Amino acid sequence: MARHLILLAVSATFGVTAHSLLNVRLLIIILIFLCFLYFSVGLSVRALSFHLVIMGIFLGAASFSDHRNKTAYHGTESQFIITFTDQPNIDGNSLKGFIGSEKGERLVLRYKITTELEQEKLSQFLRIGLSCPAEGTLQIPEKNRNENSFDYQRYLFRQGTHWIFKADSISFQECKESGNSILLSIRNLRLKGIAYIREHFPEESSGFVTALIFGDQRYIDEGDLTNYQRLGLVHLLAISGLHVSFLTGMLFYIGIRVGITRERMMMAILLFLPVYMLLSGASPSVVRSCSMAMLFFLLLLFKKRISAGAAIGSTYMALLFFRPNMLYDIGFQLSFAVTFSIIMSSSIFLQYQKKSMQLFILSSICQLAALPILLFHFFEVSLLGVFLNVLYVPLYSIILLPFSLISLLIHLLLPSFGQPLISLLNFTFVLCNKAADAASELPLASIPFGKPPFLMMLLLVISLIGLCLTWEVSFEKSKIWCGMIIVLLLLQYNLQRFSPFGEVQIIDVGQGDSILIILPFNRGNYLIDTGGQITFPIDKWAIKRKKFNTADDIIIPLLKSKGIHQLDKLILTHPDADHMGSAKELIDNFKVAEIIIGGWSEEEYRDMDLITVAREKKMKMTVLKRGDQWVAGGARFAVLSPFKQEENKNDSSIVLFTELGGVSWLLTGDMGEEGERELLRTFPQLQADILKVGHHGSKTSSSAPFLEQLQPKAALISVGKDNRYGHPHGDVIGNLEGNGIKVFRTDKDGSIIYKYYKSNSGTFRKTLP
Repeated sequence: MARHLILLAVSATFGVTAHSLLNVRLLIIILIFLCFLYFSVGLSVRALSFHLVIMGIFLGAASFSDHRNKTAYHGTESQFIITFTDQPNIDGNSLKGFIGSEKGERLVLRYKITTELEQEKLSQFLRIGLSCPAEGTLQIPEKNRNENSFDYQRYLFRQGTHWIFKADSISFQECKESGNSILLSIRNLRLKGIAYIREHFPEESSGFVTALIFGDQRYIDEGDLTNYQRLGLVHLLAISGLHVSFLTGMLFYIGIRVGITRERMMMAILLFLPVYMLLSGASPSVVRSCSMAMLFFLLLLFKKRISAGAAIGSTYMALLFFRPNMLYDIGFQLSFAVTFSIIMSSSIFLQYQKKSMQLFILSSICQLAALPILLFHFFEVSLLGVFLNVLYVPLYSIILLPFSLISLLIHLLLPSFGQPLISLLNFTFVLCNKAADAASELPLASIPFGKPPFLMMLLLVISLIGLCLTWEVSFEKSKIWCGMIIVLLLLQYNLQRFSPFGEVQIIDVGQGDSILIILPFNRGNYLIDTGGQITFPIDKWAIKRKKFNTADDIIIPLLKSKGIHQLDKLILTHPDADHMGSAKELIDNFKVAEIIIGGWSEEEYRDMDLITVAREKKMKMTVLKRGDQWVAGGARFAVLSPFKQEENKNDSSIVLFTELGGVSWLLTGDMGEEGERELLRTFPQLQADILKVGHHGSKTSSSAPFLEQLQPKAALISVGKDNRYGHPHGDVIGNLEGNGIKVFRTDKDGSIIYKYYKSNSGTFRKTLP
């Protein structure tokens, strides 16, 4: 029964997927699956027909869910009655989170807090179920503006959310309770619990305790959370079957010990689990683990038993039928993939006598099960994580999780006795986090493989299934599949070395510049500028927990998605924050072979943190000026500027000329009209097919004489959407279009990508439609 339910769950997955992704590739995969059922599993034609019916039913469920997912707003409304339906998130001077409107529609709230006093009042005042009048504007959520980046608009749509409500004012003095249901009481109890932990536990451990007990990771230090993610340990901080098993087991044991009958304890646990689901945030992993536990205890109450495989198959199909869009949630995917692999491979690791070996095999199986999902979404995996899980899983399950619960309960009842326990718990978390921080710096901590193409993903999944099926029978027979997985991973890791395609990409970093150049066959990976934000002094209370950084949030994920393991050159055109403001974070978290700066700018860089980090890492530093050049992969890169000390540092920008993909490129940094005139005097025959417009299209660049001599066919403008400077200037756009030049701009097009084959011509494409 368990095997058939799991196979039906696969068919259900195909049905949901077909609604949004019905193409030739999916049809090929479905055909392979049906052939597997017929030839390997031995199902009859009638059984295959039943699988096709299941696909149709779940296709219908997904279609119905999508049909209901409509908005009642037009985008012109300005007055609302908003209800806080989820935990309000106060982060520095920002109030954000999910809210409900008077039309019953879910919105994303964005509200700017103006004073520290207002922040304190809101922290004490806001709770779930509060309804308040508000005025503001509705905005459509952003799509992904860079290749392979997170699509926020699609993410919200799959949660039934179509708008961001940017509130200008919220009348908090007119707020009213929208009701006093049990559901609201439980969710507000969760808020109080989180607030209690934040108030009474030290900062180093409060975020971890909150994550373990209430499933909220937002208060964990950003650096610590990044380390756990890189090492493949972040699953320990998500409430899952481990937590549910511990809690239900503890409650059942205590109940039996105090004289409660088994039947009554099972009924009590069945009542407790939905409450705990809400208390812990109802994430996909929580819903999955609680649903499986409820099914187990419900059947046990009626003297029935169900295998773990049947339980996970039934739970999966039930959740997918009622909420088809959960399929696209990463937490849902990882939770079911890992749990499924543990259940299906129990006979494998139980073959080994030593507990340490069992843990290692179990950790390896879980990492392999998560491998395709991690590569598809995050483009990297941690080989070190296999070994670290052997240490951290028992540490969290046997010590830190129970210790956190006991410390909280004792502190609630007897604060004076609970405080020493909290101090000891904090000390343990600090040691664990220091160890994770040290481990994250090791070579195998995080390995970027790039986003696998369709065929690679298909072969990898088939190989993993083959490994599990044969390993259960004989480890010797599974070696072929092990070898195939290793070959596929090695091929994926080196995919860029075999690629004949080159690329020039204007990365959308907002109001700034960043250009990625990838030469064919991995003969050179260059990044020209890193973007960055101009920062202003801000009060301590207004500082957000997580600060946006173009290197960490845009550039490094893009590089990893491309399978780039190091940058051969990081070229900083000039020392403006919007061009090199994120350079320090980039070299801190990504391997860079050489940093290049322009001549006569050395003094401006000298005292920057960037230089300090570069020296610590013993990076090569090169100063370029007019006349310098280098050749790589058959392409010559010539430096046309700077040639002297300039009063205006924009005119001291590094200007590069090169030929890539059958066209010539002039990349001008922030060079203005004076620099353009000097360039024309020095190079009177200069022409280029593609012009990277200087200074984000400001009025001080791209003069008419410059464009007339250069005669570009296309112009690229890196500029922030709705920027405060009014870039690009209307006169510049007029000059470009008046000369018949095709204009690409990141504020309207997102990242702009020119892809070419070897040295032949290529094509432009935009990220935004």
